Amino acid sequence: MKNIPSLIRKPAGQVLLATLFFCFIFVVLFVGLYKAGTAYILKERSRRAVDLTALSAGAVYANGLQLVRESNVLLMAAASFDAWTIGSAISAAALAPPPLDIAGIIAAAKTADPHSRDGIQKAQSLFFGIDLPSGPYPALLYAQTASTAGENSLSLPPLLAYNHETATAENVMIPNMALRFRYASELLPDSPTASYSLTHDGVTSYFTSDEVEPADNPRNKSQMRVRRDSPSPYSGWWVRREKIGANGEGQNFLSHIAPLSVLKMLRGYLSKFKLDVTDRDDPPCHTVALLGSLPGKLNGQYKLFYQLGESRVDADGLAAWDLTHPISAHLEAVDLGDFPILKTALRRFNDLPGLDQILKSSEILKGL
Repeated sequence: MKNIPSLIRKPAGQVLLATLFFCFIFVVLFVGLYKAGTAYILKERSRRAVDLTALSAGAVYANGLQLVRESNVLLMAAASFDAWTIGSAISAAALAPPPLDIAGIIAAAKTADPHSRDGIQKAQSLFFGIDLPSGPYPALLYAQTASTAGENSLSLPPLLAYNHETATAENVMIPNMALRFRYASELLPDSPTASYSLTHDGVTSYFTSDEVEPADNPRNKSQMRVRRDSPSPYSGWWVRREKIGANGEGQNFLSHIAPLSVLKMLRGYLSKFKLDVTDRDDPPCHTVALLGSLPGKLNGQYKLFYQLGESRVDADGLAAWDLTHPISAHLEAVDLGDFPILKTALRRFNDLPGLDQILKSSEILKGL
């Protein structure tokens, strides 16, 4: 031990000390890089597993929407037969002078309607869960996603959120395909009252240019949405641009050929005439968001690595005449601010001092 200080003072000792110090630093760096690399590999593995599971869920969802189109072909065939039967029966009533002709047509149509489409509509409702909490195919969507999650080594059961951008907190976790029945009254043209619109459950809402903002949709740069800071219950929802000219082009031409009372009577009847299955929302929202966790061993301890994934399905219409249109499913960046519970919470705490700046600088909430 007495020779160590004297050894350090010598050049050979200093070289040895520097070598030992370098080896110590190298070991520390190597161990740190190894641990960081192991954590990174596990995180990437969990991200890939979640993305593959979410994309698989999107593919099953897309197959379901294609089945909806094919069932709409059968439905429209039955509806066409019903329309032909009704049309044959109302020919005599149509000869009466207005407005008696409208009342006679409605009465004759109610009597002559064979309702051959009702059986197909009931089967659609039961199978796809339309106007119901859920159905066999949405349940299959969850079961297939859970099976794929197991194949990708994710912990079970996976947590899924369905169509969360336009869902409520009550139904966002229940398997559903965001579908509804279209009614004949929706085929009558309406008079747009603003530049942008959206439809939810058959009810159309209009918004001015000051009430919308860019949706930051990487696949459609011109996509707009209702402003996030809007008091509207549809804040953050995507909207469509209405075709309204400066001189009122695009307004309802029916108001020029029939009185409003007659149109109201006609709409009242047609609103009971259920047609095909369509999207619950316009613009459509068909998404599946997944919270998955992958177990891994880090520093001798088993941990769960959580990841968020989301797939969006673009169908471009579900009507029978859209049968040949392609349906695509693709991964989408998860926006936590679109979840119903978070949107409600953010509105409640919107008046807290400094919250706005915190959210704007928050990477995870993407500037909400």
